[in-house]
Amino acid sequence: MNSLFIFTVVIFLICINPTGAATCHPDDEAGLLAFKAGITRDPSGILSTWKKGTACCSWSGITCLTGDRVTALNVAGQSDNAGSFLTGTLSPSLSKLQHLGAIYFNNLKNITGPFPQFIFQLPLLKYVYITNNRLSGPLPVNIGSISQLETLGLDGNRFTGPIPNSISNCTQLFQLNLRDNLLTGTIPLGMANLKLLSSLDLSGNRLSGTIPDIFKSMTELRFLTLSNNQLSGNIPPSITSLAPILRFLELGNNNLSGTIPSFLSLFKALDRLDLSRNRFSGVVPKSFANLTKIFNLDLSHNLLTDPFPVLICRTINLT
Repeated sequence: MNSLFIFTVVIFLICINPTGAATCHPDDEAGLLAFKAGITRDPSGILSTWKKGTACCSWSGITCLTGDRVTALNVAGQSDNAGSFLTGTLSPSLSKLQHLGAIYFNNLKNITGPFPQFIFQLPLLKYVYITNNRLSGPLPVNIGSISQLETLGLDGNRFTGPIPNSISNCTQLFQLNLRDNLLTGTIPLGMANLKLLSSLDLSGNRLSGTIPDIFKSMTELRFLTLSNNQLSGNIPPSITSLAPILRFLELGNNNLSGTIPSFLSLFKALDRLDLSRNRFSGVVPKSFANLTKIFNLDLSHNLLTDPFPVLICRTINLT
């Protein structure tokens, strides 16, 4: 769902790319060819059109919206075709692409190395989507200095360590996806500054501590996914501020406890509510019967005692 949105943005840029560019800016050509040189295996020829001396704006995956300058880079493998995966590293020479606004590296699978530092040297960069690769190591403590970012997707890698507190400086973010890494520590309180976030996905990590009470300022948040971590404690009360618009609330497979708060019955826009595989106890609030639009509700594998109120929804899992 989130990746579909970014993919749509990139495809839009590609579709309006002026074709037939006669030239290629030498900095952009050098940066792109250095990236290609860092790829040791390209079995399906994803980069076969990248040839020195030809117009790089016509190369596969390249978009130019300002004359001969590259503005978007889209290199993707096919998840169902192992032969399409690239092997190699991300060249720091991509910093030469000074007009770059969007990077989309998805399903390349065998791309290794640390967080790409060249990102800090691209002043126009707004969309970063580097997913399903094998990048590793910690996220940089100064990640917040890329304050112009609107989308940061690093899901499906092997990043370790904490989420840097400086992420709070990325106040233009509307999408933050760090799912399926090896991140540890707590969720930074400073995330309350990310007031434009529409989607926050930190699932599939090793985050611990309580869910911080940070949601009062996040008035645009529609998708909140914190499942498959080691979070504990109660659901914070500030989450009620999301009731009018939140569509997905996924907190399953953590160590959350206490009673299921009745204020969740106010979330009339919810399509999915997953509280499964936690330690919630007591009764299910009778007011949950008001959640008549919910598509998928999962309260299974908890310590609940009383029968569940009747709901009109597609999928209910209590056991």
